[in-house]
This record gives sequence, structure tokens and C-alpha cells, in this order.
Amino acid sequence: MLPDGFARWAGNERARLTIQRACSGVVERDGEKMRRRRFSLLMLLLTLSATDVVRAESLKDFTGTWEMRLGERNLFVLHLETSNGSIAGTIERPAKLSGTNGAYANIGGGVRRDSITHAELKEGVLHLTVQNANDPKDEDKYAMTVKGDTASLIWDDLPPGIVVAPLIFMRGDAAAKVATDWEPNRLYCLADSDIPNVEMKAIFDDDQRVRMQQKADGKDVSRTDAERREQVRKLLAFGALHTGKDYEEAAVVFQHGDSPSDYLLAHTLAMIAVSKGDSTAIWIASATLDRFLQEIGQKQIFGTQYSPYGEHGWTQEPYDRGLISDALRQQLAVPSQALQAEQLKQYQSQK
Repeated sequence: MLPDGFARWAGNERARLTIQRACSGVVERDGEKMRRRRFSLLMLLLTLSATDVVRAESLKDFTGTWEMRLGERNLFVLHLETSNGSIAGTIERPAKLSGTNGAYANIGGGVRRDSITHAELKEGVLHLTVQNANDPKDEDKYAMTVKGDTASLIWDDLPPGIVVAPLIFMRGDAAAKVATDWEPNRLYCLADSDIPNVEMKAIFDDDQRVRMQQKADGKDVSRTDAERREQVRKLLAFGALHTGKDYEEAAVVFQHGDSPSDYLLAHTLAMIAVSKGDSTAIWIASATLDRFLQEIGQKQIFGTQYSPYGEHGWTQEPYDRGLISDALRQQLAVPSQALQAEQLKQYQSQK
């Protein structure tokens, strides 16, 4: 349940739009939309609660270089130094990025260095004003707290009753730089890694191997399918999957499940695979949704599922053929209805 203060504030239409724009990075000024490349603060919801905050006693507790990393890459680098009893510094970030709920995409355009134009220490919290390097009129205000080698940065100018999670920084090397090797069509999050999980690959290969056998025993395949799903569940619980291919392989394993929850989880994993740049996983994302729909007694919508029907027949039913056009199927790597009909004939002709 949302706090009462949030509910009252968000109930105002203008306030609701303000929240949306803050999260998406778009605001209106004088009737003209301007892109503000803000930091997304909607991540690490369980990190650094109010009871964890340690009040710094002096400006020197804040000085140095701070890094916010997504996996192995620096997204933001904050440099702070004392000068004549006050704090000065910069924050470096990609020139272009978009963020939603702690996940970031469309990162590129080189590195932008924004200046800290004002800093004031109050009761152990450092209040910072950051000026957009490309637009001097665009300023954001943040409150920074430290706990050992960890710092949190949160908007200092949010309306009352609005709760967002802080950006979490770690102390870094003075030579730290913002990464520039971002993939354009990939969604990045805190625990990102470019290294695929070899155990996931082995599980997937075993899933495919048992299905390639000419005289595979159905009961044995079902039993080992369940074992493989349990293995993948453990990997998911430990956050051991990282790449798009990892998640696509996991989606296939759960597509070979035996319950609606298996197929819905498979669909979720396929969506993550696509978000991480594995565009070919869009087909398994479609197929998993079709299988889930049929399993709960609804009509499939893409036409990816063919099932034995009767003694020698095959069917795609139940199937809503009117909801999704062939133009959309093409975007999802799903065959057209004409090709599906030909495939169905091939299945029907099998003895």
C-alpha cells in the first residue's frame, strides 16, 4: 500500500504527470518540452534505509572519487574535493541515457561532465546543486550521505511524501572514468555481467540433447525436464544468470515445463533476454505466452503452438487469429498465418 501522503499527492493530475516526467527524464518548462538527462533514482529499494545512514562529521568524509557501477562498467563518477573550506567537484555521466526503475538503456553519446555549483553540509548531509554542462539553466539538487566507503545520492527537491531509492556509490580510484563501451540495444542493471553462465549452457545443451534422440522415452524426458527446471531455479535464486543468452536458454527450459507458472516464468525470462540485447529471443517470448494462454484455457494469439488432436490429427486451437496481424508476427519472428497453415498440413500428413 502506498503512503497516504503519496496517494494524496499523486491524486492530483498535474502531480501525477510530474512523477512520470521525473522518472522518464522529460519535464516541461514554459510550455516547451526539454530533455533532462537525470539520474534514475528508482533502484536498490532495500539499500541504505534511514536507520542505516551515518552522519558525516566534516567535509573530508565526502571528498574523493565515487563510482556508481552497472556490473563492470562505471555509469556515474563523482569527484569531490575541498577548496577554501568548501566542496567543489564534478559528476561525469554518459551524455545520453534513459532510466526506468533502476535499469538503464540507450546509453552513449560520449561523456558529459556536470559541475557542482553549490555544496552545503547540514547535520551530516551534504546538499549538492549540479548544473547540466549543456544547459546552465538546468540544475538538479541532491542530498548525499556516507557510510564508510559507501555513499548514497538522492534527489533533494522531491515533493513531500514521495519515496525513491538512492543511487549507491562506492569509493573508487581517482583515475576512474565513465565507461563508453555500452551496447545500444541493451538494458543494464546493477548486477550486469558480460560473462555467460557455463552451468546454464550445460543445462540447455542437455535439454536439447534428450529431444534429439530418435527413441526418447517420454516419461524419462519429463523426469529430466523437472530436474533441469530445478537446477535453473537455483541459478535464478542466486542471481547467477547475466547475459541475454543465459536468459533465453533458461526460457527454453521452462517452456518445456508442465504448468502455467512454468510457461509464465519462461515468458518473463524471454523478455529479460530481449532486454539484454538477445533479439532472437523475441520468438521464445511469443511462444511462451501462447503456451501459457492455452494452458489456462485461453486462445493463443501468435500461432506458435501445434498440438496432437485425436488419433492422428494436429491443431492450433484454441487460436485467436484476428488479434495479431502478420505484420506484427514478422516483427516477432513468428511465421505468417499462411506459413502456419502449411506447417499444420505437414504435421497432419505425418503417419
